[in-house]
Amino acid sequence: MTGRTTSVLATALALVLSGTTTAGASALEQKTYTWRGYMSAGYCTIEPGATWTLYSNGTARLDATISSLGDEDAWLMWAHLKDGAGALLGDIRVHGSTSTKFVKNLHDRRTYRWIAKGQFDPELFDLVRRMSLSKHC
Repeated sequence: MTGRTTSVLATALALVLSGTTTAGASALEQKTYTWRGYMSAGYCTIEPGATWTLYSNGTARLDATISSLGDEDAWLMWAHLKDGAGALLGDIRVHGSTSTKFVKNLHDRRTYRWIAKGQFDPELFDLVRRMSLSKHC
């Protein structure tokens, strides 16, 4: 299988994503969506380069750098999977939970590397062409 790249605009955030699908002979297929701009809510910010990777077995991984100018903040985020027309397919759930709300507590004006695991219906994998995020701090 060859890699393919799709650039999309996240509707709620007006951020550009790039989606890439890759597969190896024995590896899971994957799609990667990278945010190229800053995302902020209140005093909280996620830096450019935040990445969601989706795997064909229905698992997902977030890798982001996040910070807050305030003390005792929390970044709340919901990750939405969409088809090529932008229709909602479903949300990524927190790994081992039914919740779709990802939470990262932020303290003392520090910068954190946020690695989070998620899951989604693996039957949606081939339909996913876009992602968007809802957020709150």
